[in-house]
Amino acid sequence: MQTEPENKMRPSESAPELLMMAAREGNSARLRDLLGNHDATATAVQLVVPMPEVIVNIEENSLAISRVESILHVVAASGDTSEFLESASLIHSKAKHLLGTGNNKGDTPLHCAAGAGRIKMVSHLIHLAMADGGGDARVKAVLRKQNNKGQTALHEVLRLSDKKMIRGMVEKLMEVDAELARLPIANGTSPLYLAVSLGHDDIAELLYSKDKALSYSGPDGQNVLHVAVLRSQGITNKLLEWNRDLSKQGD
Repeated sequence: MQTEPENKMRPSESAPELLMMAAREGNSARLRDLLGNHDATATAVQLVVPMPEVIVNIEENSLAISRVESILHVVAASGDTSEFLESASLIHSKAKHLLGTGNNKGDTPLHCAAGAGRIKMVSHLIHLAMADGGGDARVKAVLRKQNNKGQTALHEVLRLSDKKMIRGMVEKLMEVDAELARLPIANGTSPLYLAVSLGHDDIAELLYSKDKALSYSGPDGQNVLHVAVLRSQGITNKLLEWNRDLSKQGD
């Protein structure tokens, strides 16, 4: 009778650092070996990340943790070569709910990928959401998920330093959800406000071209005009062309 090799580790027996290492490296073969053939409904398989008090359960109903950081977050932020994309698909096949799960900052894997400038990973995560079923509602739920600051993956994109990358990602995200720049609905930093505050006037124009009904809101009851007047006359004039009511809103 053949016995399973002793070094064939089950997920619940796997050392946390092995999962973390495989996730950071995008080592899909190692992840497959560590995760085995378990799925989200079979058993309480844990994906453990060696951070302080971090345990992520694959089983959605048994998710009980003080800080959430799944290996899908790690993979999403670490790379977007074919190996990383395959790793993301593998993890997603085991636990689809992780795609919309926030970490201790409320960031989802999509936030992590966007903030790291992983445009191929962003596209891949969107594809995984589309493949889940549920149509546009499922995809928009993933794209519109806000972190603890009330910000979406679009906000993360706007903080990147590479203008070409910002433009490409904005195009991608708003191609899938043209109303993404309307979030947050009120009393928060809108993508338009963030773009203007960072001096990305051309990106601000791109956002407006995608959705004329985008949000103009800013923090603490301000609107984008408040920050625009501190940046340049050009963008200030543009904003007033788009929305004359901005000048009527008080501080």
